Amino acid sequence: MNVSSLRMYKAAALLGLAPWLFTVPADAQIINAGLKAGFNYSWTTSDNYDFRKNYDIAPVTGVNAGGVLAFQLKQRYYLHTELLYATKGRRVTGEEGLKEKVTYNYIELPLMYQVHFKGHMGAKGMKQFKWYLEFGPNFSYWLGGKGTITHLEVTELDASEINYQLYFGQRTEDRIGNANDVFISDARRIQVGVNIGGGVMLEPADNRKIMIDLRFELGHSWLGGEESADYLVPASYSTNLQSRNMGLRLSAMYLLQTNTDKKVRNKGKSTIKKKGGQLQRRR
Repeated sequence: MNVSSLRMYKAAALLGLAPWLFTVPADAQIINAGLKAGFNYSWTTSDNYDFRKNYDIAPVTGVNAGGVLAFQLKQRYYLHTELLYATKGRRVTGEEGLKEKVTYNYIELPLMYQVHFKGHMGAKGMKQFKWYLEFGPNFSYWLGGKGTITHLEVTELDASEINYQLYFGQRTEDRIGNANDVFISDARRIQVGVNIGGGVMLEPADNRKIMIDLRFELGHSWLGGEESADYLVPASYSTNLQSRNMGLRLSAMYLLQTNTDKKVRNKGKSTIKKKGGQLQRRR
């Protein structure tokens, strides 16, 4: 199996997880579904000593948005799944005036296990709210990205910075001299990490929920190899992608609750039906 086929197989395997993640557990009765949006504060941590010694890494801001589906497993326990679009990245600074800001685009499938608790606003007996803790894996598929870079070699070309687009694979012949294209030869587009977090949940009306969620992402997979990225300018710069995504995420969710229990759905409905001009009670 060649490299291209292997990457396609991995992508298909990741996308194949989606139906499984969003399949309703057989005994689930309460289902929450809705939308989510928020902000990311992300960076990378390098596992390469030389890169850490020569370059400084700083966070960048990003966004996340998508759909949410959660199932109650037991009274206080939920399986919480999401399908998100998210942006992450980092800032890199180094010698000879190097400054780089890069943004990575992802499709993500977090699978969180939540435990809910009750709280009170003010004194006991006042308005109640719920809060929760959560933990679970995060599956990501790297779509691409873009960045800007400046360096002594860039200013020697009478330019303040170079805006570039990321591509996966080897540099093609028609783009050999294009400094605005950066190719990553051995990118690990399927990545796995762990999310840890918690939040609060408000219920402004029956079967309506607002959740404020804060998470920390601990990446496990490298973005690529030691010399994966092909920069034409600056030629002396070789970003090391033996790095893992890290970050904080603050999001808001609006969910609608559905109870699949027929007894609960029929509660309050009339049990009287009309038959032959007369009212009869259903048995």
